[in-house]
Amino acid sequence: MIAPFPFASIPAAADRSASTPPASHPGCIGPLPIGGLTVVVGPAGCGKTRLLRRIAHLLADDEPAARTILADRQAASVASLRVFEALLLAHKQGDRWAVGAHEIQAVGARLEQVGLTQAAGKLVADLAGDAHYRLRLAQALIRRPDVLLLDEPDPPLPQAAQAGIAALLKRAAAEQGMRAVIAMADLHTALQVADKLLVLRQGRLLAIGTPDELRDPLRAGRLDIAPAPP
Repeated sequence: MIAPFPFASIPAAADRSASTPPASHPGCIGPLPIGGLTVVVGPAGCGKTRLLRRIAHLLADDEPAARTILADRQAASVASLRVFEALLLAHKQGDRWAVGAHEIQAVGARLEQVGLTQAAGKLVADLAGDAHYRLRLAQALIRRPDVLLLDEPDPPLPQAAQAGIAALLKRAAAEQGMRAVIAMADLHTALQVADKLLVLRQGRLLAIGTPDELRDPLRAGRLDIAPAPP
């Protein structure tokens, strides 16, 4: 039995606090760059997932025609499916279940895009953390979103693996003309890949800007994102 695919375009929020800013970008973070990558960076537990969810819901309110996809930690593939099947299921969500050459080619192209061609026949349950995260990205990309928000995995990936996936998302954003957002804890990687940075600490938005604008104050410690002592 094929279970419903867990990713979904974000519905409009059922209720909105009167204190929520009317802009589609909470805390006046400004527009997300089209064709670019916005990085939400901060230590574990600082509120990155919550900010991604708020952005997704407010965009759905303010831009109902846009397809906004939030690929967060709650989105999980059916473990008993093969990787190819899990991605095909994402591709066919909300569509009729006829599968032809077009669908097969689309799945193959996305697997190649995220570096999972050789893993197509593996069970989702057997994927390592890096490959599982790449599958989550592919499942979102195959649905051709206008806005894609990708939460960090739990547990976090090694720095090199996180940087590689962020670079994949950045290229996809440029190629598809979408707005992409990714959450991560590694400041070095964020400064390398971001077009725009949102810096968080203890639930507070410390700074917004480009890497060029924020690199010196971050490295000099004038913007401290280290986790608070217990």
